[in-house]
Order: sequence, then structure tokens, then C-alpha cells
Amino acid sequence: MTIKAYSYLRFSTPEQQRGDSFRRQTEAAVEYVAKHGLNLDTELTFEDRGISAYHGKNAETGKLGAFLDAVKAGAVAPGSYLLVESLDRISRQFARRAFRTLENICEEGITVVTLCDGREYTADALDSDPTALLMSILIFMRANEESVMKGRRVRAAWGAKRQNAATKVLTSRCPGWMQLRDDRSGFDLIPDKAAVVRRIYEMAAVNIGQNKITEILNTEGVPVLGDGNRQGKRWYRSYIIKLLRKNPAVIGTYVPHEADRSSGKRVRKALTAVEGYYPAAVDPELYERVQALQIDPAKRPRGRNANVPISNVLGGIAKCPLCGGTMTRVTKGPRGGKPYLVCAAAKAGAGCQYHAVHYDDVERCLVERREEIVGTCPAGAGGEIDDQLQDIEGQIWGTEEGLERLLDAIQGGRTSALVHRVRELETALDELRQRESELHHRKAATQGPMLARRLDELSDALVNVAEDRMPANLALRSLLSSAVVDWRRGSLCLQWKHGGESELQYGWPDEDYLSGRLNAA
Repeated sequence: MTIKAYSYLRFSTPEQQRGDSFRRQTEAAVEYVAKHGLNLDTELTFEDRGISAYHGKNAETGKLGAFLDAVKAGAVAPGSYLLVESLDRISRQFARRAFRTLENICEEGITVVTLCDGREYTADALDSDPTALLMSILIFMRANEESVMKGRRVRAAWGAKRQNAATKVLTSRCPGWMQLRDDRSGFDLIPDKAAVVRRIYEMAAVNIGQNKITEILNTEGVPVLGDGNRQGKRWYRSYIIKLLRKNPAVIGTYVPHEADRSSGKRVRKALTAVEGYYPAAVDPELYERVQALQIDPAKRPRGRNANVPISNVLGGIAKCPLCGGTMTRVTKGPRGGKPYLVCAAAKAGAGCQYHAVHYDDVERCLVERREEIVGTCPAGAGGEIDDQLQDIEGQIWGTEEGLERLLDAIQGGRTSALVHRVRELETALDELRQRESELHHRKAATQGPMLARRLDELSDALVNVAEDRMPANLALRSLLSSAVVDWRRGSLCLQWKHGGESELQYGWPDEDYLSGRLNAA
């Protein structure tokens, strides 16, 4: 009975399939079986197209792994041949791991043939022939070194590209609402698609939910963003979420990423953002306003309550002065009665002190003293953000210094511990730079004309709060991180997102609190 041979082809890029690699590997297999009287199985073939062997994916989840499964299941008989162009087609991992893959195949009774030199590898040969064992390890070592060097060159090339990203196009890929210019000098918005992006943000800014936005776009037959094969037939909520949550491309910012495998798993790591890389489809102020609403989706009305008018202008930001928890609006008395603000924890019997604050007093204070609120808002240029930036810049400087010292030490003697520490510092440095970029963006969005515009919107919304509390609530949540309703002092402490606070007196201090303070004095 003629012994069967199976061809295993692998190439890591689609270009190799279109080029000479596919033809070369195929013809070599046909020539080998003809010369040695084997029967090449053309029905059960194993090809890993566009899969790299550097991290062993072809053996774990690819067709090489499928070949081993077929052997163990009896679909491929022991004594069969596996034809590969060279051992680096099987694995480009570290030599120890790569040899283990070869060993696993041979121990199942399979003869591995490398077509480039006609060498045969079997379990007996690896045990009895030191040359075969040594050759396989040396080939795996060389293949791994080539892959490591190639990876370094690719990372260095992309690093150089990223450094020039502010002035040169990094890649032709771009979001579906823009296109690359013919001369590759930059990108241009596609007017009708960019208008759809702006409309989605405008709907989100007035608290229209993601499901409702999806329904509106599908009902109106608005074309889905994208082009060619990437363009779908209908809108899905998942795409709306992706577009609205932390997608700086809509304001022209590109965030490059790189693959980090220092933890043993492939993780996409964000690098320093490049502002102005794309043309902006959405105004930065509108973007920031929507992001403020996306921070805590749990605070947004859902389900049958989504279209119910808001009854609490401080909904989502009112805080208890004792425990820092949420204060919620309740009503007391017959037929609804009067509205009050109480600590949610105290109301649920989960601790804290129960104290009811007249809601109307708090809302009246906000409306009547809106000009004072606007006037006492801290300037966006300073405050908490500047302090955070100063701290981040100090951490970046310290991390860069530590990284330089480690790199100098490595030149004197490379050790795995030093290399691991360098990777840790590089990851920390990237995270710090990303945080620095976010703080600069947040600072720019909360100062000057943008801050003034938001404050004007807040003032206008408070004037009409009796008719509709939604605009005022959205404006307050975009500007404030919290509003502490301190019933002990009869004050309302507004904590601004960009740093600082403003305090308003909405009523008289609590008698017990006032008495205790006077007695203590």
C-alpha cells in the first residue's frame, strides 16, 4: 500500500500567497512525492494562509494543530509523511518551544520532511541521530532570530512613522466618514457621512438613547457608514456605542496602538494621541458634552422611563454630605405631596442619617442664583487639572530617567530581569503620556470660549427649568462632578469637573448643627 503524504503550507501575509511562496511550496511537494513514490493526499490539505508561526498560532488554533488532531483521531495514519518547505514553516517560536512542536508531530508516528534539503525527521532519528537533533534546534534558533529582528525593524519603522504622524499620513485606513486624498497628503470628510456623525452626536447630547438613535436611522433609511465590503445594510446599537464612547477620531484625533506581549498575551496598547491628524466631523464642545453623559450610563433613564420628564434637576449628581452617596428625590404626603431630597442609603435603611431637604428650595436657589453660579465658576486654565498635569509631567520625567538608566545598564550586560523592567517602564510611560494627552484635551475643553459657551447654555436652561428640567440637568452634569446638598449648613456645594468649587446658600443651617457649632465655639 502506497504511503500517504500530506502537504503543509504556511505563509504569514496575503502577498506571499499571490507571489512565489505558494507556488514554490506546492511544486516542491509534488516533485518530492513523485520522486519517492508517495501518494499526495489532495483532499485532506493543511494550509495556514496569512498566519505567523512566531507566536505558535498555527499549532494552537491553525491548520498545523488541525493536522495533529487528524492524526490523533485516526484520519491520518501513523507512518504518513508531512511535507513542509522548511522547519520555520512549522514554528518560529523560541527554539525550545519550536522543537516541542516538531517532537509532538514525530511522536505520533509521522515523518516530517523539509523539502528545501530533503531531510527527514522522525522520533527515532531525533533520538539516535545527534546531527538531526542539533540541526533542527539550530534551524529553529535562526528562524526565531530572524523573526525577532524583523519585528524590531517593523516596530522601529512604525515608530518613525508615528513620530511624523502630525505631518504625514501613517496609513490609508481611516473612519468611514472620510477618505484619503489622491496625493496622500491627508484626509477629507465625506460631507453626507460626516453630517450623519454630527447628527448622531446631536441626538445623544439631548439624551436620546442609543436604541432610539439606531431605530431613527434605520426607519429613515440613512445609509450606514463605511465603504465597499465594510458597509453594512442596517444600523446596529453596537456601532452607535462605538461611535459615541471615547472615539476621538470624530474630533480629528488619531490614537495609534501597538501590540504588547510582555504579559504573555497580545494586548493592544494605546500610544500618544495625535491631534489634528483627521479633519473633525464633530465640534469638540459637543464631543465633550456627549462624553460627560457616557461616563455613567447607569444614570441615564432607560426602558419605559426613558421619555418620562426629569423631575430632579440634580439627578445623578446630588450627593449626601455625610456618606457621599447619591441623594434621590422622594415625595411625602397625600397625592404625591411635596418633593424632598434624601440620602438613598438612609432611605433604604443601609446606614447614614435620614434627613429630608425641601427640593423646591434647592431648585429655586439654582434658578435665582444662576448668574452667581456662572460668575463663581473657576477658570478652566488652573485648578485641579493643572495640578494633575504637573504631577503627570513629573512622573513622565522620572520614568524617562529610570528608563535611560536601565538601557545603559543593559548595554553593560543584558539580563532577562532588566529587559522585563524596561518593558514595564515603557508600558507605564505610554500610559502616562496617554493620560497627559487626555488632561490637555480636557483642559482645552473647559476653558475659554468652550467653557463660556457651556455656562451660557446652563444659564439659559435654568431660566426654563420649570418647563423642562432635562436641558438643565444635562448642562449641570457636563460641568459638575457632583453637587453636595449639605442640609447641616443649608448650602449647596458645586464641584466643578475642571477643578474648584462654588458654594450657594439655599436655606438656613440645621438648628442642631448650628447649636452644636455655637456651643463648641
